[in-house]
Amino acid sequence: MPNPFYLQELPLEAPFCNRAEELKELQSYAEAKANVVLFSPRRYGKTSLVKRVQKSLSDKGAVTIFADFFGVASVEDVAARLAKAVFIITHQKEPYWKTALRTITSFRPVLKPDPASGMSLSVEPSSAEKGGVGLLEETMASLGEFISTIDTLVHVALDEFQEIVALKEALQIEGTMRTSMHQSQASYFFVGSRRRVLLGVFNERQRPFFRSAINYPLKSLPPEELTQFIAGQLRENNKKCPTSIARQLASLVEYHPYYAQKLAFFMYELSDIVSEETIRRVTEKLLMSEKPVFEAIIQGLSAHQRLLLQALARDSTQKLLANAYLRKHRLGSVGGVQHSARKLEELDLIERNEASGYWRLVDPIFSLWMKRQTEERVADWVPINE
Repeated sequence: MPNPFYLQELPLEAPFCNRAEELKELQSYAEAKANVVLFSPRRYGKTSLVKRVQKSLSDKGAVTIFADFFGVASVEDVAARLAKAVFIITHQKEPYWKTALRTITSFRPVLKPDPASGMSLSVEPSSAEKGGVGLLEETMASLGEFISTIDTLVHVALDEFQEIVALKEALQIEGTMRTSMHQSQASYFFVGSRRRVLLGVFNERQRPFFRSAINYPLKSLPPEELTQFIAGQLRENNKKCPTSIARQLASLVEYHPYYAQKLAFFMYELSDIVSEETIRRVTEKLLMSEKPVFEAIIQGLSAHQRLLLQALARDSTQKLLANAYLRKHRLGSVGGVQHSARKLEELDLIERNEASGYWRLVDPIFSLWMKRQTEERVADWVPINE
């Protein structure tokens, strides 16, 4: 039988753990033409959730546009991704395709045969003379005309929207998009995982998008629902898994959707009878598989930022700037810790838990990996009594 757990984005037909309330609320907001800022730590299943919402909307006749801004490189790239998203969703839907061709005037679609999918679609500017913010303004105006021309609900999801902040024209981009979106009759979801940066766009008074959308945090999965989902999927696929073991797995990853799926995937592949020893083995396998990702993260950080991550992985604290904590972990000055903490928050690597007030690493498996690295280095130099 095929593995019921997934390592990539969940297919729309795949089993989905809980999120019933979120699906209902988000669909209701979309149908009311409200704008939503959907945010959470990385790999919490935001994209899968939004695509399920859009599938429900599409089944009811809505036009759903999805644009991914991850790694966006320029204003022109922002405009191109928006235009491409419109053409992709409409190119097999008459008469929306003709409407898109008529209204999206800043770009034209380029269709080419593709051995894998049968056809690939890209876009190129209609004029070589126009670029920069002017091209984005024309694209947003074209999108507005497309939305006003068709006779059904339009829902637009902009994934990793906070990436535009890295561009030098960020405020101009925000202003251009905000003006156009304010005039259109569509619902927009702004999705992102760098929470501090994304929320700054919508909650800082001087920004164009200030208070223009509903803030919607996506939390970790409910413990009991996740436990039952893991145990149920394993049992349905002829694996013996006591509920207590499924609960232990869910707790280990702190009810993180992606890591729960990945651990369960390895567990399914590894054993027909799931035990505590199975959890130990799949945890090691998970840490090894994530090692390149974690190494890439720390390579982009300063030495002091790494030191602060190590300290919090070993010893979360309510008093990050306390002299005793700074001395214990050799973190140096208060100013240095404030600077590193601010940067790590922007990267969504650390957070202060609202309920407990403790500073900690956002990613539970990254935290475990960082702690393991420190423990291994300590073990290397601890003297052995002969």
